[in-house]
Amino acid sequence: MDSKPEALAPELSNSARRIDTRKLNSVPWDHSGKHPGSIIVWWLFRAMISIGHRIIFRNSKADEVPDIGGGRISVSTHINGLVDPLVIVHSQHRRFTALGRHDLVTRPILGWWTRGLGIQPILRKAETDEGITNSDFAGEINRRSMLTVSNCISNGYSAVVFPEGTSHQDSVLHGFKTGPFRTVFAAAALAELRNLPQPHLQPAGLHWRNHTKFRTDHHVEYLDPIPIPNPYSQEQAQILLNGEWVEPPKSQVIAMRDSVYSILKDATPDSPDWETYRAWVFMAHRKSKTPIVDLHQEVLETREMRQQWREGNIPQELFENASNAAKILHDHDLDARDLTVEGQLIRKRKSIFSLILGASLMLIAMPVFALSTFPQAILAWWLGDRTDEGIDARTTYHLMAAMFSLPLFWPIIGIIWTLSAVLFYDLPPLFTPLFFVALFPIFYLAAILTALGYDLVTDFRRDRRRAALIHSKSSRTLYDSTNSVDEYLVALK
Repeated sequence: MDSKPEALAPELSNSARRIDTRKLNSVPWDHSGKHPGSIIVWWLFRAMISIGHRIIFRNSKADEVPDIGGGRISVSTHINGLVDPLVIVHSQHRRFTALGRHDLVTRPILGWWTRGLGIQPILRKAETDEGITNSDFAGEINRRSMLTVSNCISNGYSAVVFPEGTSHQDSVLHGFKTGPFRTVFAAAALAELRNLPQPHLQPAGLHWRNHTKFRTDHHVEYLDPIPIPNPYSQEQAQILLNGEWVEPPKSQVIAMRDSVYSILKDATPDSPDWETYRAWVFMAHRKSKTPIVDLHQEVLETREMRQQWREGNIPQELFENASNAAKILHDHDLDARDLTVEGQLIRKRKSIFSLILGASLMLIAMPVFALSTFPQAILAWWLGDRTDEGIDARTTYHLMAAMFSLPLFWPIIGIIWTLSAVLFYDLPPLFTPLFFVALFPIFYLAAILTALGYDLVTDFRRDRRRAALIHSKSSRTLYDSTNSVDEYLVALK
């Protein structure tokens, strides 16, 4: 078995350095198997996620979740901040809980929602190593949180875990921490003691066109679920049931961690760097006899090319030409989809109509959009470009702004609209509730029309970038490299 890389040591942001012991102690928890969150918050959160997805993603797809009877613990890669757990939750229907960084439950506004969802805080080793909190308090909070999540899972709820421990921007899977796997073993013991169905680990691959960009595409891939055995004795399981944490056997925790790592590793780019991965993607597109438009198909085809590369079936000259072509396209904010099957850059002579239609949609929606969703959109852009959480936080802020439109921004703005209608347009007071409620679908429609218009304008701008590349000095190198790749790939077939 390949040696596993070390887990990443998180870089602590300003928010992570603030430990609010009062709020951490007051986080709802439950060791009976009952969900610690609010069902009302959960259903409102589902609506918020749906709205957020529709606004910030151009294409959002997911595999069908494998059907299992017991609790499900989705385990995945982590390169996109809070967006990672939210796209997994969006693709499933079961109520969930999760172990999350401590400040997720203590921040203003966001903390109220995460506590209502039953998220359990974790104080990481990085916080204790830097003296931000003491190990006794961290141990108490962590044991309470892990036992709460274990009981929820044993009772058939879902959970989302990211064993890398921190979000990153690399093209490889980093080492796993053991905490999530200790939790799932406890869940298996509790389920067996309660005569409930066995819980399963659910590996999930998260795939993005470009996770830092607004209106990108993403796909959630579900691999085969893994049943979780019970490593505890009857006596130890009873202690867990009584509300006291018991560590599972270390050897079994490590074995499960390494097994899941090997499975999930294949669902990541798993390349030496992003330049290499883009070369694989380019070769996958050139090898295909038909254009690859669907992101998941692209991921699967690229995996095949990755395997060919690993087996030594890709000559160095082929790889270098693919790398050169992919780099030229990437430098112009394009990719392999922008080439025809014959290897020429795509030109859409009528792309001006995309600009006209897109601009028209945005102009039609703008009066309502500007007075309903624009304020939080600007706030998300401003915060996302200035956060110390890393580049992945940009999309997190975009999604948060879109999601919180429903419970926070739109109600406040709706009240202003309603009062204005009463004061300036003589809206009868009897109709004010109906007017207020009717504003929400109008606000949503304006946001969707603006996003669709943005897509069309983006398509026009993409065509202009292709035109600029055609007339640049790089075009000859691109065509020569592409032709060389095509010739090699024909020989490989």
